[in-house]
Amino acid sequence: MKNIVLIIAEMIVSYIILLILSKKYKTDGIYVYGIISTFLVCIVCLKKISIMEVSVPLGFGLTTSIILGGNIITQKRGPSELKTYYILILTTFLISCIFINLSTLIKNSEYNLIANKSYNNIFQVNLRYYIGLIVSIICSIWISSKLYYLLKKIQNKIILSNIFSIIIVEFFESIVFILIAYLFEYQTYDIALCIVFRYIIKTIIGIIGTIPVYLISKYN
Repeated sequence: MKNIVLIIAEMIVSYIILLILSKKYKTDGIYVYGIISTFLVCIVCLKKISIMEVSVPLGFGLTTSIILGGNIITQKRGPSELKTYYILILTTFLISCIFINLSTLIKNSEYNLIANKSYNNIFQVNLRYYIGLIVSIICSIWISSKLYYLLKKIQNKIILSNIFSIIIVEFFESIVFILIAYLFEYQTYDIALCIVFRYIIKTIIGIIGTIPVYLISKYN
């Protein structure tokens, strides 16, 4: 139960920051949010929680809100304007990963060895994990933007466009991330459960995210 409460808290904080930055700075605010959330997700996603005895990485609210940020930019300026968003996210991700991983390779001080070992154990080099993270996020933003724009042209309803795009995209994101990060590391059954749990949680968070998407689109 505590884990669910913390996931909800992460979601609320992510959406509030996205709303504030978008309200105050428009599209530039979403760019700033993309940078901040990408940096944080590189750290937060290293934390794993247990759901029904299955280990699932944290960061649901952050990764989902990054995708929703792409939908908001699409709503305001069209999918062609996402190039800057991609570049900022990718650049932030690469810089964060390089510095985090390099810091674990630098020789430790002889003082406070326990803290140093704990740090190195947390921020260990895991290229598969980081590759899965960035590939799933970038591809999901692109697919979600295309679907959102197409559905909006057909339906002309922000809420329905966001809900349907999130339902489809989160399934793709969950499969891509879990397969890249954990294939051959977990058993097939555990991988399937990870995909299902991640998809359900992120889809719920994404659907709730329709509220800030609607508010930003209506009042900005």
